[in-house]
Amino acid sequence: MPVARLFVRSVPLLLAIAALSACAQHEGTTLPATPLAVQNSVGVPNATATPPPCKGQKNGKTFASLNVTLSSKGGAFCVPAIGGFGGTISYPKAKPAVKVALISSSTNYKKLPELGTGTAIFYLQMTLATGTTFGNAIRPTGGLTAATISSGKPYTVYGQATVSGQKITFGPCYSVATKGKYGGVVGAIGALLEYGAVPTKAAGFLEVYSGKQTATQC
Repeated sequence: MPVARLFVRSVPLLLAIAALSACAQHEGTTLPATPLAVQNSVGVPNATATPPPCKGQKNGKTFASLNVTLSSKGGAFCVPAIGGFGGTISYPKAKPAVKVALISSSTNYKKLPELGTGTAIFYLQMTLATGTTFGNAIRPTGGLTAATISSGKPYTVYGQATVSGQKITFGPCYSVATKGKYGGVVGAIGALLEYGAVPTKAAGFLEVYSGKQTATQC
């Protein structure tokens, strides 16, 4: 039985973490551009191309931010482009709809705890303005993308959330990257919001690491 469902029956407060986690349900600098001739010869995405910025995103020296609203019909939100990273993340229905502040970065400028082994390649902070309950299905499209993400290689996601002043670490889970227009794509992240219930305003962050650091798939 998924851990998130156990939370539903036993610890309602901890279930809030499922709405911010990539794995709670399942288990407890841009690289130098590759010469164009070489890229074409091996059929890899153009490493000089980067994901476009999100409409309305704000850019800082070390981070990019964006305010989005998660719809009661479900959908996908744009990942604020920074350091060669970008893309979209699909999410399940959110009832009621909820406003979320996103902050992305490719360096740990915020001095967040390093939850995995080594150094994360990407960080996404999320703050939910109010409580909400997520549905159980997403559109299996989109994902975090960058030229530095290698198609066919595994990537591991960890997270931590703060609810009512309590910090709880969740995950990890891994996902194998697929090939996309701007490089590799790490999908399935948004699917891990399924069945989540957030009773009140909450904040958290996700960290993405290269390699397979767990046996649990996202």
